[in-house]
Amino acid sequence: MGARINHPRTAVDRSLHHDVAAGHPAALVDVGWEFRGPGAKAAERHAPLRVVRARRPRGIPYDRPAVDLTDRRPATPRPAPPRTRVRPDGVRVVAAPLAMLPGVDHGPALRMDLHPVPGGIVYVARDLVLRELGDDVRGHVHAGMVGTAQLHAFWSTVTVDLPPDRPVIVRLRSDRDAELLSLLEVLAPVEMRVVSYRLHESPVGTQRSSYLLPDVDPEIVARTESPRIPLEAIEATQEEEDALRRSSGVFLSRRRTDRFLRRTLPAVTHSLSFSDEADVADVYVDGSVLRGSRIGGAAAVGGPSMWAVQAVNGATTPLEVELEALVLGHVVSAWAGVPGERVTIHSDSRAALALLNAARRDRLTLGGARGERIRRTLRRLLAAVDLAQAADVRVETTWVKGHVGVQGNELADDLARAAARHAGVGTSEEDLRRRLDRLIDLHEETEAEAGQTPARAEAAEGHRPMPRGR
Repeated sequence: MGARINHPRTAVDRSLHHDVAAGHPAALVDVGWEFRGPGAKAAERHAPLRVVRARRPRGIPYDRPAVDLTDRRPATPRPAPPRTRVRPDGVRVVAAPLAMLPGVDHGPALRMDLHPVPGGIVYVARDLVLRELGDDVRGHVHAGMVGTAQLHAFWSTVTVDLPPDRPVIVRLRSDRDAELLSLLEVLAPVEMRVVSYRLHESPVGTQRSSYLLPDVDPEIVARTESPRIPLEAIEATQEEEDALRRSSGVFLSRRRTDRFLRRTLPAVTHSLSFSDEADVADVYVDGSVLRGSRIGGAAAVGGPSMWAVQAVNGATTPLEVELEALVLGHVVSAWAGVPGERVTIHSDSRAALALLNAARRDRLTLGGARGERIRRTLRRLLAAVDLAQAADVRVETTWVKGHVGVQGNELADDLARAAARHAGVGTSEEDLRRRLDRLIDLHEETEAEAGQTPARAEAAEGHRPMPRGR
């Protein structure tokens, strides 16, 4: 027998039956193989590798694992993919199913609130389509009032678009609502499901945003006397009532302000009218004293069509006319300010603002002010402050640098100078009005042509131009 060849280089050239003995069962696997004995090993040492696939004789079955075809156990289901939802920004995220109230499942439902009122029940309802991931489909909100005599038709009025056998979700705010719902459940059809909850007692399953309904004034709904009305119509009615209430409050404030002008400031020339809109948020005031005379003028500007000027006879210092200008500023704020909102009075006199703040802190001594003329003006100023507070206008005062191009301050200064000059000349009030109108038109034309340039805006130190209303 020759030596065995086990070198790695020559091992790849050996035939498949190189080391197989003739008596070995592997030599009989395929009849196509030719066994030539150990003497042929030297000749086959460098023969190319030849791979022959063994053939299965006919009649011999495949050697496969046994399969029990009688096993009828259910196959293990594949795990479901995670549920996703698309956020409002378009990103798809994995979402867990939200908990539901007991007795409520996915699908159409009706969300409802109850408000007992004298003479019936006011309800607010919204049609829903509840989904597993909380992206519910919310319909339009409607409301209405069902009178006591028509309670038998309550559910047919409310559940118009609700399919049969679908739940009605009611939120209970108090024990009175629970008693009212118990009465309505007696009148409900047999197949109807009414599910109630209290937000502070059952937080699980009540956190869906679709369960929240807008707050509606039950009295407004009751006044409509409609069994079913869209929420938009109710909001329009509420806005009209708010506007009417606001206009009535503005009218009363203007009646009070007009009486203050006639009694306290009879010499004031103004453009205030009862038909003006209450939309002023900034008022500019200024005063001026003519050189070589004891005549001054004060002015307050709330806009191109809202101004008030006054000639101040006997004024010797600019402080006196600046205080008179603050009086006019509070009068204009009370007349044209928005009730419940803020009006800012801009003045270029630090001394006048300091005296006003001191007098408001200590009204008894007027902040320690000296001089009968100054003290008299401070009393009128405090009365004007009370007038603005009675009009529900929150007035704030601030300092603005004068003569730097601020439109409102420049216009107030020109109007104050014009009032002082016309008082010195002794012209009529009609001539003064025409002069003031020409000054206002000139300022409007200048502002429209030039506008607020960057240089003037930098000089104005960030202050706003003359207000034109909201």
